[in-house]
Amino acid sequence: MEDSASSFSLSTSEAHSEAATSISVGEYIRNYPGMAHVESLIRSKFTSDSKLLTEIPEYLLHLGGKRIRPALALITHALCAGKAHASPNSSPAPASPVPVPQPLLDVAAGIELIHMATLLHDDIIDRSPIRRGQPSPHIRFGETATLLTGDFLLVRAFSLCSRLDEHIVNETEEACVFLTEGEILEVPLSQQRSSREESLCIAEKKTAALFGLAAFAGAHVAGSSPEVERALKSFGLEIGIAFQILDDVLDVTADENLLGKRCGGDLIEQKPSIINVLWLESGDPLAEELLLTQYPSRPGESFETGRETSGGGSEDPRREQLVQQAIREFRCGTAQSVVAEAKELASSHIARAEGLLEESHDHLQRAFSGEPESPHRAQARQALEALLKYTVKRLQ
Repeated sequence: MEDSASSFSLSTSEAHSEAATSISVGEYIRNYPGMAHVESLIRSKFTSDSKLLTEIPEYLLHLGGKRIRPALALITHALCAGKAHASPNSSPAPASPVPVPQPLLDVAAGIELIHMATLLHDDIIDRSPIRRGQPSPHIRFGETATLLTGDFLLVRAFSLCSRLDEHIVNETEEACVFLTEGEILEVPLSQQRSSREESLCIAEKKTAALFGLAAFAGAHVAGSSPEVERALKSFGLEIGIAFQILDDVLDVTADENLLGKRCGGDLIEQKPSIINVLWLESGDPLAEELLLTQYPSRPGESFETGRETSGGGSEDPRREQLVQQAIREFRCGTAQSVVAEAKELASSHIARAEGLLEESHDHLQRAFSGEPESPHRAQARQALEALLKYTVKRLQ
């Protein structure tokens, strides 16, 4: 999953303060204490004797992205540690922000490197020609070099995560296994019809796993209790699922400038996205013709699964007509009810995330012996609440 652009603003404030600063979510995350050092650490891992192994990740990083996953690790750590972050190289005076722990920087950067590797691999699997309005890395640099670069980034990621204790290593391994399983399970609907439960399972594995890992890692590095770690990991999973559902919605409702790629890609690929699955459940004949018919594919097979894929475009005139008709139905026709149902489903996961954040807050209050919430913990909690509000805003 890629983070779609948004002009929504996050509001942060001191507790009980009337002043608030409103900035875009991307700017907010980029300026979050520690993020500049995470970005620097990520770039340092692009070093290689091979020019392409440096050039391809730099190109992908330049295409953008909000770095929500590493930010989630930093924010949950601040929530659980109860301390603000400063530069890792600073020497703070008493009562001033403490440095960002190096293990936290390592795992945050490692998670983003894993995410970058999956983007490189996913574009090859899906034969996606465009990423964020620019040629996908495999189009610009070739499939072999891009595939190997993804492998290179995974190795770099594990070199960082392996510096931490076995709990982080085990959680990282589990998340990466889930990513792979999610991709394998994403069989075209024309070959295997999926239920909504199966679609949500795929979303949890291929997208939410890294959100859950990030939230868990921040809590764990802060030395939180197992109860807090579990609650925040589940919080991350719920946000990740909601993000994936909303990306599925955007695929058929947003314009190409927002997506940075062609609309209706999941329709063309017949993916078991929640939108496609719900649409099939509605019994719409158009859904059955477009999603259950086995159309001739473009030459070549997708990597990993060996299954045929139609790639980033539709070469069958009838199929192209159906895709355009479907998009119209989702935007202003009978399939609008499917979009509404998907949004309602995303809202339910956001509500669960809100409950889990409250649960973690209660655990932390007991861990801090009921003492009043520090300004730093309050700011971190408000940042997570703002992330939920951002997710809600994407529904609109």
